[in-house]
Amino acid sequence: MSTRYTCCQDRRLRVVKDAGLLNGIEYLEVATAGPRQRTLLVRLLKAASGITKDQVTIDGGERVRTVGVEWVAAANALPAGEDPGIVSGLADPQDVLVVRTDQTGDFSYYTLHLTAPGVDPVLDEVEFTFKVDCDATWDCRDECHCNDQLEQAPQLDYLAKDYASFRRMLLDRLSLVSPRWRERNPADLGVAMVELLAYEADRLSYRQDAIATEAYLGTARSRVSLRRHARLVDYRLHDGCSARALLRCTSEGNGVVLAAGTKVYSKVDGLKPRLDADGERAALNAGAAVFETVDRFVLYEEHNELHFYTWGDDECCLPEGSTTATLLGEHPNLKAGDLLVFAEVRSPVNGKTADADPAHTCAVRLTKVEPSSDPSGGQFLPTPTGDPVAITEIAWDRADRLPFAVCVSAKAAGPDPVSVAWGNIVVADHGRSTTEQLGEVPQPHLVYAGETEHCGTEQRKQVPARFRPKLRHRPLSQRVDVNPRVRVTTDLDAGVVTDLTARTFTTTVKDWLISHGVTFQHAPVTVRGAHDEWSVSDGATVVRVRADAGTLSILDRPVAAAAVTAATPRGARPQITLDDGTHTWQPRWDLLASADDAEEFAVEAEHDGTAYLRLNNPASGLVFTAAYRVGNGVAGNVGAGTLVHVATTASVTAVTNPLPAGGGHEPESGDEVRRDAPQAYLVQERAVTPADWEEVAVRDEQVQRAAATWRWTGSWHTVFLTVDRFGGLPVDAAFEQEQRARLERYRLAGYDLELDAPRFVPIELGVHVCVGPAHARSAVRRELLKALTGLFHADRLTFAQPVYLSPVYAAAQAVPGVTSVQVHTFRRQNDPGVTGVDSGVLPMSRLEIARLDNNPNFPEHGVLELTLGGGR
Repeated sequence: MSTRYTCCQDRRLRVVKDAGLLNGIEYLEVATAGPRQRTLLVRLLKAASGITKDQVTIDGGERVRTVGVEWVAAANALPAGEDPGIVSGLADPQDVLVVRTDQTGDFSYYTLHLTAPGVDPVLDEVEFTFKVDCDATWDCRDECHCNDQLEQAPQLDYLAKDYASFRRMLLDRLSLVSPRWRERNPADLGVAMVELLAYEADRLSYRQDAIATEAYLGTARSRVSLRRHARLVDYRLHDGCSARALLRCTSEGNGVVLAAGTKVYSKVDGLKPRLDADGERAALNAGAAVFETVDRFVLYEEHNELHFYTWGDDECCLPEGSTTATLLGEHPNLKAGDLLVFAEVRSPVNGKTADADPAHTCAVRLTKVEPSSDPSGGQFLPTPTGDPVAITEIAWDRADRLPFAVCVSAKAAGPDPVSVAWGNIVVADHGRSTTEQLGEVPQPHLVYAGETEHCGTEQRKQVPARFRPKLRHRPLSQRVDVNPRVRVTTDLDAGVVTDLTARTFTTTVKDWLISHGVTFQHAPVTVRGAHDEWSVSDGATVVRVRADAGTLSILDRPVAAAAVTAATPRGARPQITLDDGTHTWQPRWDLLASADDAEEFAVEAEHDGTAYLRLNNPASGLVFTAAYRVGNGVAGNVGAGTLVHVATTASVTAVTNPLPAGGGHEPESGDEVRRDAPQAYLVQERAVTPADWEEVAVRDEQVQRAAATWRWTGSWHTVFLTVDRFGGLPVDAAFEQEQRARLERYRLAGYDLELDAPRFVPIELGVHVCVGPAHARSAVRRELLKALTGLFHADRLTFAQPVYLSPVYAAAQAVPGVTSVQVHTFRRQNDPGVTGVDSGVLPMSRLEIARLDNNPNFPEHGVLELTLGGGR
């Protein structure tokens, strides 16, 4: 059947039908039953009874122009003899008028008119076609087309882009449409309206140009636009980093708690070392730099200055590269994980404090603090005794190995120390905390353009209100978190706390740590500390345990001192949180992975440091308060001794930074983004091939070279990564665990990773040297040992690198006093059948590294046999 509606009368049809006063045609169908194409079913709004065939007329058509009506009847009262199948299945048949025509029409449209009384004057006709059952390839429903005549567009100058050209164009148009209006006085209302429109057009034109400019990475000027363009190629623009400083705090008494967030100010003349509220305002008004401590710290008066123990040596020195030392005294509250600063306080030449070298100052992070004693120590006291002297053995992170030799004692200084160790070292970073009311999220006032039904009403949906607040203060601090990660937090265990307070590593403490994944591979394991914070360490594995408000927390090993002030801007995160009165919203780099209901937001900063917040679907009516820190970039890289004022009521007598602050980094510039972002994809962030594994392995500063090998283990593929560490250090369990955690992000699914040490090949080298008569054999021997063993330093050799004999001759001949050199042994150790004396080379396989340590304690690590003749 075919249905034909009157054009765009759906609304009137519903209104008339709901009123129930007038009748009318709702739609018409051409029945396929009965005489072909001669039965019309006209659905009315009310009953069809009482309508006669004289009140129904049909006109239209092209070939068959006259179509008469034989009879009409309601569907529930058909004439006798008619097939009831015509109206079978009709709902409310009393409302359907059956019209039988005397013939069928042609392919054109006809109009059925209903002239009965009580019929709506608009709904009294319907257009239809008889050819409903003919093949058709189009929709049977006609579209409603509007026939509004559009006026011809005016001739406008589309090159007008600024205020003057828009004003000129508007005046020219007015001269055309209103030639009698010739006023040009700026005070005239018409001229004022023209200039107002020209101003708005100029603003919109600028906005249009700005949008086109910001649409491309190469032309964008806004930092927010650059950030979003760079994100499309997976490049993260960084916003700089705030500086960090190591503060030396001097306290009166032990157990003085310095709260996290304690403010420290740079020097301002006339202010005391310890500031009250008025002093803080004076420091801020004077433009002082502000730093805040990053974590809670307990100060001890005994740690204000620690002295090294020299074991009776009056010219003691800690060599460059050292990672161990001995302190005088027991120091039970000195913990593994604490920071110490070694400083020269007297000149080793003349013993004067004024001539001490300030450059001989460095910081270390302790990994081991072990009490001990010197049984003969009393013999070195000013009044010798037979009593032992309590000492403390300390070790620190290898990354903090001494960059210079530390002179501990000197004859010129007498009994006074040349260098000391300063404790109570607290980490602080640049930035001042502040809070700000951001206002209320407005109610939505815009709607989406919804889909529109044919001749119906538009469905509208509200657009969420735009809420992009701007922070009042700038620049927003971006901080690298240097606090140790909290591994686990548990309920307070009284037995564990009792043993920790007694500083004993009992089975209770051991089992408790093992239950939370902490194991120790070496002995002894020492427990140090007090006042609800302890360290447990064996020199390699270091954890801190902290008691707080009925809980115990295990903290991972802190980062090395060198990493505290390192510049790592890409790891920095904005120091800001939002509070809506119920929840705390956390910052994220972007909101691409945020759920619709996540309380998260992103910070977008412009070139001038102005920061805008983009919130993740904030509900209308929420009122936000921002807590953030102000201070960023190289402005925080202050010099040593700059920070001297502390805002605290604790027993802190003085504060200073013995080393310059570091790590402050300016935000990435627009030129840097345009240069680096298009190339970012070239940096491999996954390991697919063996070459990829080798490349990502050497990104760690501890690894100088690596070799990867693929193997099928019978169940899956395994990557065996052979790592050569700097200095020939071993691939121990701690290093392997650290590297596994670092390399996990590069590993493909279905592949396992194993770390191996290189296959070191010990070398036997025998050399006979003739010494000139004017040189001492002992001096020449010393220089030869230094030169030849230097050829085999662990950092000079790598995988599969052959060992040649010619450098041995060259190094020996370069030593003063050597007249001739003869190599008689040059081979792999314990392999006399393979010699390199004749060929001049010892080849190495893919995973082998030559080794010649010449250490008499470990002859299996290579041996150098050096004989000398001649000389004196």
